[in-house]
Amino acid sequence: MYSENNNKKVKMQISTRTEYALRALLEMAKVSSEPISAREICERQHLPKKYIERLLGNMRSAGLVDSLSGAHGGYVLAKKPEAITLLNVMQAVEDHSWEMSCISNPPEHCNRGECNLHVVWGDVYQNMKSILDGYSLDRIEDMMELNESGER
Repeated sequence: MYSENNNKKVKMQISTRTEYALRALLEMAKVSSEPISAREICERQHLPKKYIERLLGNMRSAGLVDSLSGAHGGYVLAKKPEAITLLNVMQAVEDHSWEMSCISNPPEHCNRGECNLHVVWGDVYQNMKSILDGYSLDRIEDMMELNESGER
């Protein structure tokens, strides 16, 4: 994923789980309270159906989406777009790529339990959590619309 920042390309690596889940959620947000099938999401976003079905199951378990049965069934957002954040999505699909392993599982080379940098990594971790939690679906939609219109 690339972003322009002061005319420089900035690269942030996220997992396909997060990207695909986010794209599916954005499709649901577009149709508001109308159910949308996994097949339709996949067709619109050119995503693999089995993978999306698994991610939708994860997001349903996390309370981000609801599934409706029947001929006109499908998936809908379980919360308003402003209440679903990028952090929620990453946690729902078990994307731990942004987490620091030193915080959750100290490496063997930390011979005194916590290395001197542990406090720094802990602060970075908390800041990243806060940043990811600040990007709601509606904020992401707004940013995408501004980008498409060429405004910044």
